[in-house]
Amino acid sequence: MKNLKSIFFYCILLSVIVFSISSCKKNDDGPPSISRIRTVYHSSQTSQTITAFDSTTSDGKIGTLYAIIGNNLSTAQAIYVNGVSIYFNIAYASNTTLQFSLPTTVPFSSSATNNTLTVVTAHGKASIAFIVEQPVPGISSLNQLAGNPGDVITITGTTFNGLTGVTFGKIPAKVLTSSPTVITVQVPNGLTDGRVFVTTAATKGGGIGTGPVLTSGTSLLSNNISSVKQTYAIFGFSTPIYEDSFENGWSDYGWGASPSTDVTDVRRGTSSREYTYSGGYDGYVIQPGSGNSVDSNTTVKFSIFGGKGTNGKNIHLILNYNFNVSVQLTLVEGKWTDYQIPIVNWVDAGDPLPSSISALVFQEYSGNPSNFSLDDVGLTDVK
Repeated sequence: MKNLKSIFFYCILLSVIVFSISSCKKNDDGPPSISRIRTVYHSSQTSQTITAFDSTTSDGKIGTLYAIIGNNLSTAQAIYVNGVSIYFNIAYASNTTLQFSLPTTVPFSSSATNNTLTVVTAHGKASIAFIVEQPVPGISSLNQLAGNPGDVITITGTTFNGLTGVTFGKIPAKVLTSSPTVITVQVPNGLTDGRVFVTTAATKGGGIGTGPVLTSGTSLLSNNISSVKQTYAIFGFSTPIYEDSFENGWSDYGWGASPSTDVTDVRRGTSSREYTYSGGYDGYVIQPGSGNSVDSNTTVKFSIFGGKGTNGKNIHLILNYNFNVSVQLTLVEGKWTDYQIPIVNWVDAGDPLPSSISALVFQEYSGNPSNFSLDDVGLTDVK
């Protein structure tokens, strides 16, 4: 009798095990299906946004983490977006969820892409419509920041796919060549100064982008306060000061030695102005002729070249002989650095906004004899 009970018990136990295995296979062995895609989080340079659990989406952005919701996903072998295989961590996979982040290798959606996300498992594959949004174009550099009509300008940046136009301010420029990262254009007629804008079109996304952000130095204000306020580059000048020669009656002089013309180290054109400090805290002054009125939208723009032995050396740029505040410039030996400094960077509680420029003083501030060159000097309007 005991033997019969033992046999009966083991039969029941075996049936339970077989049923459990069968149930597992039933859950995992079927073909995959996808019901939706949801956003997990989106990160940027300034923030990371956590989205709600039910944030269903059919659009994807590069660098964003998504979850695929469906069934029979635990044996996933690959995920494809627009035909490109993307990485996913199987350790985070379950029967109903897969997570992935859109890498930069995935092509943005267009008429040439399938605009589909596909999951391949050990038991089949499933697809769902998914659009990869193209970011707004960004400009990282311009080969020069001023020029004459017809000059060829090289614009370097990101996501120039689907380029539809380039403008300088509001004036359209003729596009000569373009790729996703480089555009060449001609400077249009009628331009004084203005930001450069790149416009793109895409199935989703694209838009109007500008740049680059130019170095503004470090403002050394009253009460030992320092600040940095930067602006997008302005091409050209509202008031040119020096382009191969001084314009509009502007001129320069030195406290110790006299400035000279440099035809070797030139940012653009045929010459620049070279300044040699005879000793520590020596100075050079650029003084105005006409066109020296300024307001809160005015910037001082110039390119500065560090001579031999100047790497890391500092110059203080003083406005109107007001030595209470200055902007610190740092030289790079053998290299041109483009500066665009808003007039408001010289303003604090004790030093109000000036209405005009009477002097730009470049004072040596590392206590060493050295030399530097200036080119493409002028005023711009950032409105």
